[in-house]
Amino acid sequence: MIESSTSMNCKVLFFSFSILLLISCAETEINYTNQADNLQRYNSQIFQTAEVVEDVRYGANVTLGGVTTGLSMDVYQPENDTEIHRPLVVLAHGGSYTSGDKKDLSELAIFLAKAGYVVASINYRLLDVAPTQLDFKKVVINSVADMKASVRYFTKDAASTNLYKTDSTKVFIGGYSAGAITALHTAYVNNESELTTIGGQTFVDYVNSNGGLEGMSGNEKHSSDIKGVINISGALFNSNFINSNEANLYSYHGTDDLVVPYLQGNVNGTGIIVEGSGILHPYATSIGLTSELNTVQDGKHDAFVNCNSCSVEIRTFLFSQLQ
Repeated sequence: MIESSTSMNCKVLFFSFSILLLISCAETEINYTNQADNLQRYNSQIFQTAEVVEDVRYGANVTLGGVTTGLSMDVYQPENDTEIHRPLVVLAHGGSYTSGDKKDLSELAIFLAKAGYVVASINYRLLDVAPTQLDFKKVVINSVADMKASVRYFTKDAASTNLYKTDSTKVFIGGYSAGAITALHTAYVNNESELTTIGGQTFVDYVNSNGGLEGMSGNEKHSSDIKGVINISGALFNSNFINSNEANLYSYHGTDDLVVPYLQGNVNGTGIIVEGSGILHPYATSIGLTSELNTVQDGKHDAFVNCNSCSVEIRTFLFSQLQ
């Protein structure tokens, strides 16, 4: 049976209209996901892909071994995003301050970027000497200076070229293991008394001779203020460092962590006694901070590697802090 030309033309017109309708709906969806007031933005995976700019230099400084080294980061963003005031998350890798790389947290960085965040995964100065206890404390405060410099890089950018389109009032930091220790000390070590508690006057003198609490790793005179901390299997020298006017906290930690203690103990065989998430969380809550803790019963130091829900939990915590 041969169809009439009128019937065929109607089908062609209907098919063409259907295609136009689908295109129109797709364009509407794309525009909707880029609106700042979209309630799903930052709390769901609204972007299909994320792009990364590798090896962005954010500063430089001298290692404990006296070597001047450049400091770089990989910056992840949602692809084809048009929002111009986006929350920033700065992440630091683990590795006991002797190893590790900014690419180690790429999976989490991509996940958060697909929700609309700008994510920077940083390298920081590592140990390049045979360390004493004091050297371990120095490398932690060096990494704090580096993390603050990376935050200031984006604060400076937001106030000038706005290349990365971040919101300087919505900055979060975090990391895994050594990176979490770095983030916790970045957030909660904020005066000379706390420095004295960590390492005495010798330690205070070292910090002051290297730029003080802000350090000299780059982008000085810009803000390093933050809103929240993501602590994955990390610890702080003393929970009393946390004050009620400081950053809110999300923690994930296994109770059988033999590297960084869940409660109080020796961190990684260094002889330095620290306090882990099981102490930090209730203390933060007791002084009025928002604090969340995912305790993994019998979990080891690498429990996060096998956690299928953690990325969503972290995203949910970040989203809660944007309100």
